[in-house]
Amino acid sequence: MKFWFISFLFVSFVGKVHSQLTNYNAIQIPLSETYSSSSIAKYISINLKTDREKIEAAYSWVTANISYDKDSMYNINWGPDASLKVSAALRRKKGVCENFAAVFTDILLKSNIPSFVVNGYTIYSKTGHGWSAVKLDNQWFLCDPTWDIGVGNTRYFLILPIEFIDTHIPFDPLWQLLPYPHTYHQYNKGKPTTKTALPAWDINDSVSAFLQLDSLQQFEASALRMQQTGTQINTLKTWQAYTKMKIAIVYGDKDKELYNAAVADFNKATTIFNNFVTYRNNQFTPAKPANILKNLLADIPALIESANNKINQIGQTVANEQYDTGGIKNRLDNLLKRVIMQEKYLEEYLYKL
Repeated sequence: MKFWFISFLFVSFVGKVHSQLTNYNAIQIPLSETYSSSSIAKYISINLKTDREKIEAAYSWVTANISYDKDSMYNINWGPDASLKVSAALRRKKGVCENFAAVFTDILLKSNIPSFVVNGYTIYSKTGHGWSAVKLDNQWFLCDPTWDIGVGNTRYFLILPIEFIDTHIPFDPLWQLLPYPHTYHQYNKGKPTTKTALPAWDINDSVSAFLQLDSLQQFEASALRMQQTGTQINTLKTWQAYTKMKIAIVYGDKDKELYNAAVADFNKATTIFNNFVTYRNNQFTPAKPANILKNLLADIPALIESANNKINQIGQTVANEQYDTGGIKNRLDNLLKRVIMQEKYLEEYLYKL
């Protein structure tokens, strides 16, 4: 599968200040334990009790120990392996907003605390930005570790969605975490204070349902919501294109799995057929009972049908420019014709016994 990388700049920008009361103390984690999110999460979980303490510890460690540096941002953050956002940032101890959000979120997830990386833009810049959503005490909050780098307090830590929306606009309106999501057109005119034309939703139920989807379903759900809220700025158009690319990649991977599975069916059928021909050429020796002989080719038609069904599914969602489905279908057809001929031969042979 070919991967096309979209140049999409994520920047940090410290703007309007929010405050959140919290006991904020940087946790000291041994350096040897800081090269994987799993080891950081384990250390935090062992040494702290409550989810609030664990969230604070993860946030304070990320903002104190990872520096902002946008080098290598494209090949790390826009590649096919999302885990590189975390592993590269922890190895290098630097990154951009996507890395800050990814590391913070991954530590929480591995501490069994619901969290999600949110992508969008800010009121100060129409370039992309990333932050985190965190669930604590059955309520969703928002955090922006990039905007709290080295600040020493928590201006963007566990902020209520109604406040966070003053500065941060997610591409997917679900992650506004507001009961009445707003359209991008409304943002361009200033944040509205009344209900919008978009339907209301129960935040906890909607987010819970979304997080239970697989990655493809999440991409498709987000793409649909973005389409419904309108495309007004180039940043959103770029993100929509990126989302569509990710959907195409997933479907491309599914096509690859289907093709490989079809080839496996074909190879298995071919092996059965070749073994039969070899056995027939040896004058059906050593001898076998008639009930076994008549079933020597019985599994092949089902394997051919299975392979054809898989081939027919390839390219239904994204254009197939990679797999020779016509070629394998021809080989399957030819094999079936040869099987039919051998079945007739076998039937005549058994009749003569």
